[in-house]
Amino acid sequence: MSVVTSDRDHLLSQERRSVLENFLNRWYDGSDVSGERNWRTLINVEPVIIMLSVSLGLCVISMPLFTYWARCIEIASSTHGIDPDNVTAACAQSSGSDLPFQDVVAKDIASTRIYLQIVNTVPNLITAPLIGTWSDKRGRKNPLLFTIFGFCIYSVIQLLATLTYNYISIYYFFFAGELLIGLTGGAGSLFSMTLAIVTDDCRHKLKPGSSTVPLRIGIASFLQSVGTFFGTLIMTFLAVPALYSSYRHQLSYVEATSLQTLCALIAFAYAYFVVRETHFPLDENYLFHRIDGGGSDDNIEQQSSSSVKTCGNLFGLCEVLTQKRPGWTRFCLNMSLMFAMVEFLASDVSLLFLLVKRQPFSWSDKLFTYYSLARGVLYSIGMVLCPLLLTLVHWLGKDSLMILIGIAASAVAFIFISYAQSTTVIFLTAALTVLCGGIAPGYRSFLPRMVPKEQTARLLTVCTIIGALCPVFSAAIFNSIFYITLTWWPGFAFFVSGILQLLVVGGQGAIHILMRPQWLAEKRLRAQINAHSLTVGCDNPVSDEPSTTASVVDPVLNDQSLEEHRRTVNV
Repeated sequence: MSVVTSDRDHLLSQERRSVLENFLNRWYDGSDVSGERNWRTLINVEPVIIMLSVSLGLCVISMPLFTYWARCIEIASSTHGIDPDNVTAACAQSSGSDLPFQDVVAKDIASTRIYLQIVNTVPNLITAPLIGTWSDKRGRKNPLLFTIFGFCIYSVIQLLATLTYNYISIYYFFFAGELLIGLTGGAGSLFSMTLAIVTDDCRHKLKPGSSTVPLRIGIASFLQSVGTFFGTLIMTFLAVPALYSSYRHQLSYVEATSLQTLCALIAFAYAYFVVRETHFPLDENYLFHRIDGGGSDDNIEQQSSSSVKTCGNLFGLCEVLTQKRPGWTRFCLNMSLMFAMVEFLASDVSLLFLLVKRQPFSWSDKLFTYYSLARGVLYSIGMVLCPLLLTLVHWLGKDSLMILIGIAASAVAFIFISYAQSTTVIFLTAALTVLCGGIAPGYRSFLPRMVPKEQTARLLTVCTIIGALCPVFSAAIFNSIFYITLTWWPGFAFFVSGILQLLVVGGQGAIHILMRPQWLAEKRLRAQINAHSLTVGCDNPVSDEPSTTASVVDPVLNDQSLEEHRRTVNV
């Protein structure tokens, strides 16, 4: 039996290694790899997060600017009868004036964006649950590669749009790109898969009775924000005012999308060769049959039964939301997801861009990138600063408190933007972004803490679906409000968003109160298990190497005992 166990452990260790590690191990015996294993356990999917964030940062900033420029040229040349030789000059000068032509371009972009979001969201609602179930049932790495591949093709399509917008309408490429990325899980699946890997790596810290936000989750959120910041910073250097040089202005969009595509390809290559698998739902049975040598029929039967259950796996998301959990946990989980959806509705950079392009602001592309850069820096600082400050206190539900403070700050910022009449006021609201930086690590710690490991990817898939639905509702609601109130209060959409976020603050406060007794009970349970483990450790006689073994095994046993307790309560 010991031989089977050792062989199984050997095969499992091979599965845990990345493609690059298995390749290098053919020439290296691994006699001195303690330091190497140390950094391998600390770094896994984080470089992928950085590269994808840089790519998305370039996309989020450059695409609204490019869309406004390309549609301005197309509308001016096709419907307003402007001479093709003067169309670039007309669009370059329109951003500094309050002409009716500017309203036509803004309304065209706001209305078409609704249909773009629908084309993205409808297939995303089908593929995102499949990807989440695939990740929970078969491991994390292949779904991650699938979603990154879709984003690479999406970036190539955007690059083609920037190269051919003078001859072909950009909306042909935009609709094709949104459909394709929707079929591969959308941008939300990119980060939900990376976050699932990070959560697996630090799962032992998301234990009942603990309210501390794991540092690795905070670092992953920080890296995502830093990557977006670098994408914005790169766009700041690339941006050229249209009045300075129309050719350089057009070339800046091509350079931005080229870098976006390059970063996406690097992320795919790193994920394929270096990223390790962290979830092995079939290891116990599959490896046992491989070692035992007589399980071929069982394997065939298992594969056929899994194919029959494919349709049933689509309902795995409902299991995450409806499974009975201790106390108010199930209710608070569902309410938190609903409030997260309302919060996601408020984040619309494209709508802010349309606002500041008008009088009395009349921002240039470079000024908008400076504002986005300032927000990105402060947001990144907040992602690290908020969890670190909360380590100084011993309150329960620190992640919930970060969500409360961050959403309250965001609500105040949106209300101030709705009344702003100068560029200074809008830049001052960026200071509140430091507190908003605690929202992302707060949710990424607060939500996975409520479910066991085998439901992590499906829970994050629910968040992905919410993130996919929100732009559609946001475009349908807030773009319509912006379209209707454009002449008498352009900032009214931001005022409505701020009020909705204040309602979320009240709801999250209620969740915090309801979960507090559960947190106290889990804290007492953890203290009892720790005391019991210490007592058992003292009573058992140990041989020559007791301390290291006990220090490694006891925490694992404690976590398993707590998890079993939660499962029995769920039943």
